[in-house]
Amino acid sequence: MPDPNLIAVDLTPVLPGGENGGAKVFVLELVRRLAAAHPATRFLLLTQGTSHDELSALDAPNVERLLVVGATPARRRVMTLAKGLLRRGASVAPRRLAMAVARVASRLARRRPPGPSLRDRGVDLLFCPFTAPVYREAGLPVVCTIYDLQYRAYPQFFRPEDVAHRDQAFLAAARHASVLVAISDFARRSAGEAGRIEGHRLRTIYLRMALRIQGAGTADAEATLRSLGLARDAYLLYPANFWRHKNHEMLLTAFGIAAHGGLARERVLVCTGAPGERMTWLRQAAAALGLGDRIRFPGYVTDEQLGHLLANARGLVFPSLYEGFGLPLVEAMAAGVPVACSDVTSLPEVSGDAALLFDPRVPGDIAKALLRLDADDALRARLKEAGRRRAAEFADSVRMADEYWSAFSDALSGARVENCVVGVYADGWAGRRLDVEVAPAPSSRRLQLEFSAPDWLPARTVNVVARDPGRGTGDIRVAVPAGESRVLEVPLVAGGACIRIDLAPVFVPRRAGIGEDARELSLQLRRCSVAGPEAGVEMLYPEAEPR
Repeated sequence: MPDPNLIAVDLTPVLPGGENGGAKVFVLELVRRLAAAHPATRFLLLTQGTSHDELSALDAPNVERLLVVGATPARRRVMTLAKGLLRRGASVAPRRLAMAVARVASRLARRRPPGPSLRDRGVDLLFCPFTAPVYREAGLPVVCTIYDLQYRAYPQFFRPEDVAHRDQAFLAAARHASVLVAISDFARRSAGEAGRIEGHRLRTIYLRMALRIQGAGTADAEATLRSLGLARDAYLLYPANFWRHKNHEMLLTAFGIAAHGGLARERVLVCTGAPGERMTWLRQAAAALGLGDRIRFPGYVTDEQLGHLLANARGLVFPSLYEGFGLPLVEAMAAGVPVACSDVTSLPEVSGDAALLFDPRVPGDIAKALLRLDADDALRARLKEAGRRRAAEFADSVRMADEYWSAFSDALSGARVENCVVGVYADGWAGRRLDVEVAPAPSSRRLQLEFSAPDWLPARTVNVVARDPGRGTGDIRVAVPAGESRVLEVPLVAGGACIRIDLAPVFVPRRAGIGEDARELSLQLRRCSVAGPEAGVEMLYPEAEPR
């Protein structure tokens, strides 16, 4: 089939600096490769205010950015309010308000960029490299990337509302994506089991980026090491953000055991990562252990600085409890640096025979690995040689982009049609437009939507108009007076359909003086269902809660 004309890429989750970890590194590299390899296809990058300017580095003749979420978006204010109310407890708000707040905090609102819809802009496919298909539209093929399901394995590392939010993102991708891409076989198996995803929709594409940070000059490397008070081949490196699953506490304990067990006195441990409260706490913990002069926390480092640190490290240690891939492993191997890492989740799969494995939950086991990684010359030589061979399998980023392009092509040629309603917020409010996608069926059915207008609605009547652009049939209309409910019924012939529903007028609560909500709203959707003589009634909204 011909190449797509326009692909939308949802980069709204991208944050400035290193807050996204390896996912951001991968996504930016992938977009560059895709755009360079397919100059006839245009890429529309959906961005948010805090990173919109930073992403200008991706600009190209066939790449443009579209700011869809401002620096202080209404969604962020709603989420912040919701989380604050949840933490303060049910006594702060009536039960019904608390329940609504919980829904807003834990569910993904299906959103649409400002202005024309993606389909009206000519978008052929939506790519969601941060999993959640937030901007999906009826009839538009979607490809989602899945990194891991850590929140299910270690829910204690997350706030309850974050667990709910991540779960809704994953389940939405599992249900609505035409193709889902996992970054390792471990991630693919985990997603397939948790989401009950059909095998033909789920595939593995590795992060083939082992050479991403190579090529730094020697003089610059010396300057980097000097600025951090480090000497070549005299430190062990752990490059990871200070998230709880990265297991820094256990590493500090293990380093203390190794320091008292014969680790060379001049050997230090360097832990890079975006600064914050946990980095401060870990630095204090290292000082309390008497290791303040031997454990360094330089904070966030640039890719160039990280390349310098990797190339000159005595070894890389990676004690993470959970990884979907583990990009620093192959980057270190490519640099000829021996690696010791955890024996759990994806790390054995990625490292193969090129790493010294340990149990990340046992500090004594980590300490033994640190001592061997530092002093066993025969082991170090073997790991370096095996590491270079292993890294070569993850070095071709052009191949990675080609594999994603194949996933895009499969999504375009076999896009699923499913029963779903898009455009309704998590709390049931609709804006200017809803899209209802109905899967093909052998017999006729009927689509029903029940709308409700609160009695305080600024407009005394809201008009609802349904049309099927693909069939060119006449409009179906209903007027909903304030304080009342009405049902809109659309007859469906055999086959599938994409029904567009326009609602007017809309209002903004903040502008109307009835709250701080800055969304454009029209009516509340009470239910949306498809009914037929063979399949019975299927509820599209509200969706059944996952079991």
